[in-house]
Amino acid sequence: MLAAQPLPERRMSGPESARAAFQAEDAATVLVVDDSPVIRLLLGDVLSAAGYDVRLAEDGAQALEMMKRRRPDLVLTDLNMPRMDGFSLVAAIKGDPNLADLPIVVITSEETEAKRARGRAQGVDGWIVKPFEPAELLEVLWRLDF
Repeated sequence: MLAAQPLPERRMSGPESARAAFQAEDAATVLVVDDSPVIRLLLGDVLSAAGYDVRLAEDGAQALEMMKRRRPDLVLTDLNMPRMDGFSLVAAIKGDPNLADLPIVVITSEETEAKRARGRAQGVDGWIVKPFEPAELLEVLWRLDF
């Protein structure tokens, strides 16, 4: 398994630099949890470009460890992952009094109503089906006021 890597730093100048500095101060932190390195980087790029502070984890177990060190503002998770899947991660988050109020958006190839109903019952706030358009992802986050 590949460890989650931070995104490379992008050098900016002029108005873009000023906008990024302003966004970084108040940027919401999104923890992206997906076992696919390609999906993690894609989501990280889209969210970073939209001004979010992005953290990457390769599965639910790594995500929980990361949340012990720094609480995100929102969790974006896949369902099918090794060690700890998305539903187990959601249950662990909602069962922890320090994390229970975190908004969680599932991003998965699972389209069944039974899976969605299970997610709603566990407290999932949004559901995005892969493949998706970046605008769809951002729309879901904006609807949640992020």
